[in-house]
Amino acid sequence: MTGIRRALILVGLTPAIMIGAAIPASATFADTVTVTATVGTVKVAAPGAVAVDYYFLNTTTTEKRTTYTDPSTNVTTQTGYSSTTSEARNTYNEQSSVPTTVDGPGLNEKTTTTVTKSTDLVVNLSWTASASRGVSGYVVSAHPYGGPGQPMAQTSAATTSAGARVTAYNLDYAATLTVTTLTSYGWTAQSAQTARLSC
Repeated sequence: MTGIRRALILVGLTPAIMIGAAIPASATFADTVTVTATVGTVKVAAPGAVAVDYYFLNTTTTEKRTTYTDPSTNVTTQTGYSSTTSEARNTYNEQSSVPTTVDGPGLNEKTTTTVTKSTDLVVNLSWTASASRGVSGYVVSAHPYGGPGQPMAQTSAATTSAGARVTAYNLDYAATLTVTTLTSYGWTAQSAQTARLSC
């Protein structure tokens, strides 16, 4: 009797299952969303109106050294020394060291005067600020023979000038100068090269 009842229950459920499977699902994905991405172009402006001024600065150092030689022992000792230094603008590169020795001022004394001249190159650079957003500073670079740049100085965003004093021998490299804009987001822009520095 129990087996007959189970069979009747299964027969009754079968049509219900078939009817349920034939009904389509009511939920559909009918809505679509369009996403548009816009990528802006960032352009960094280089510093403008780069102006360079340079001149020679000559340093003259005069040293006087007096020595005494004991005639009995032939031992020489220093008895006097003085040194003076002066600076003045020059029109050319002068590098020299010339010693001159004379007798005196005392007996068995000699005084040697050495005049040393060296010339430095003083370079001053100025420019107008970049109008780009996020400017964090500027880098001044020298380009030997107009080639790849070598950084010389870095300034803040508020500073639009820089200076350097180097040996005048650097003129042998016929360098040009540039100023590069630095930004907080890593983009840069370099100015055009100046005329070559020369005597």
